[in-house]
Amino acid sequence: MRKTFFIDGHCDTLSKALDENKSIYKNDLQFSIYNSNKIGGGIQIMACFVDTKFLKNKNGGFNRCNNILQKFYDYQLENKCNILIKNKNDLLKSLNSNNTNIILSIENGSAISENINNVKYFYDKGVRVMSITWNDDNELGCGAHTLYDKGLTKLGEDYVEKLNDLGIIIDVSHLSEKSFWDTISISKNPVVATHSNVYNLCNHPRNLKDEQIKAISKSGGIIGICYYSEFLNSTKKGSVKDIVEHIKYIRNLVGINYIGLGSDFDGMSVEKTATGVDNINGINNIINELKLQDFSDGEINKIMWNNWSNLLKKCLK
Repeated sequence: MRKTFFIDGHCDTLSKALDENKSIYKNDLQFSIYNSNKIGGGIQIMACFVDTKFLKNKNGGFNRCNNILQKFYDYQLENKCNILIKNKNDLLKSLNSNNTNIILSIENGSAISENINNVKYFYDKGVRVMSITWNDDNELGCGAHTLYDKGLTKLGEDYVEKLNDLGIIIDVSHLSEKSFWDTISISKNPVVATHSNVYNLCNHPRNLKDEQIKAISKSGGIIGICYYSEFLNSTKKGSVKDIVEHIKYIRNLVGINYIGLGSDFDGMSVEKTATGVDNINGINNIINELKLQDFSDGEINKIMWNNWSNLLKKCLK
């Protein structure tokens, strides 16, 4: 692979670019396609984040998600060099491309606005990864900050089955524990945590306990390591070394094949981002730290892109 090729499981750049009227190609945000291309290109799973503030009105989540998607479509009309990855053939082309290409995801299943048929609608729009909740409870289930964990609702159970049927990858980041285990019990396909870390290293409710990490690996899924400081250590200011500690922990628990990147760029402020990876230009600092801690070139390639690549090859039709 040329320069630094990567696959990243989650960023919120698309939503932020819409709200701040900025380009996703060249901007002053944590992630841009321009800067990504400069370091070697790759594949970015780019989220349509549906904040709970948009859910006050009927169809608010659905409308918000469509507005974010339109931001990407408008960009793509002007920049035809970037592939929107919707199937295995698109993936294979992207792996051999010199550009940064995109997989669209949805963060917060409230995007469907309680209509299960909207899952197919978003699939037809090109979305290939969807989560169930954000931090709060919604019509599908309980989130990581729930006060009373009841797990998935009946609609949530139907939603998981619908994602499986269509081949949309299920993202369990932001779920409560019971919602997580309900999802694991229903899903027949691999599940991923696009941007979550290790609870035993940092006891934040957004992080994964050992049995959850084992369940994701058993499903054939991936844990994308997040750069958000509050998920990395108790001091609330993480570093690249902390990122590697979470990687090492998962490697020792379940093996190297279930670890990837999940930056969460533009879903957090620079101040709350781990030192050394303030933006996409810092990705080589992770590689350098992995080398310092005696990770082999093969292991580094798996973390940087190959594990996500293998997962996507299995899941995309």
